[in-house]
Amino acid sequence: MYKIRVDTVKNRLYVTLVGFFSLEEIRKCGDETIAATDKLRPGYDIVTDITQFKPGTPEVAEDVKRVQAHFHSSGARQGVRVVGGNAISGMQFRRTGSDAEYNSVNVATLEEAEKLLDSL
Repeated sequence: MYKIRVDTVKNRLYVTLVGFFSLEEIRKCGDETIAATDKLRPGYDIVTDITQFKPGTPEVAEDVKRVQAHFHSSGARQGVRVVGGNAISGMQFRRTGSDAEYNSVNVATLEEAEKLLDSL
């Protein structure tokens, strides 16, 4: 399951990923996430909540990297992953983000993510 929300006032994209994703599901989520960035101005930020995400196959990771590469190429300013106690998923997303040259950090809570982005 996933949820995508755009906040045009804060110029932020919020994506929540829950559970294990098949390749088909992650591609659909990725396509919708990329489409949602069209509603934002260059310099937008992304908050991805992966506290309940289950690490996927290498193919799923490649699709995550595709979306992160889009963030980089479309002018995203900062990405923040809310990982809670989900260290394994946080590591997977950090690795794919690094490969995609996507500027992102891991934090424990949504409140930390908001505070970090508000301070930029």
